[in-house]
Amino acid sequence: MMDEVRRLLTEEIERINREEKRDNKIRFSLKFMRSHPYLFSAMLISYVPVALILLYATYFGLPYLIGFTGFMLVMSVALSVDINPKYRFEDIDVLDLRVCYNGEWFTTRQISHDTVTKLLSNEHVAPEVKTGITKIQSTKGEVGFYDVFSLAYLRKAAI
Repeated sequence: MMDEVRRLLTEEIERINREEKRDNKIRFSLKFMRSHPYLFSAMLISYVPVALILLYATYFGLPYLIGFTGFMLVMSVALSVDINPKYRFEDIDVLDLRVCYNGEWFTTRQISHDTVTKLLSNEHVAPEVKTGITKIQSTKGEVGFYDVFSLAYLRKAAI
């Protein structure tokens, strides 16, 4: 049987994944163009003089222009791709290459008030965890995934 803390945190993670459409799928997005319009414009504008130099310089020519144009298209598509990575319970407190992709979301994301209430009212959650959650809530005002994870799992490992 899955312990209650893990079950409740997993339900909360699945809710966040659903609401934020976190599904690891590749989508076309104009986010880069909207957030960095001057950089994107500069890239497009700088293409023209470089393309002219490649085309008219005797030691470059058409093959270099085609290669450079292909490179610019690949980079434009790459900057227009957006992936919304899924959060997973297994990634909490894991520091490996996934942190480069997802970030340490578990230290910055807060658990919803409903899940905190479920944790505090559940009879299968250890009293030490409930006390820790109450203390964190009174100190910080909100409880994060890593807070609950460390109370439930890291303290067990230390004992």
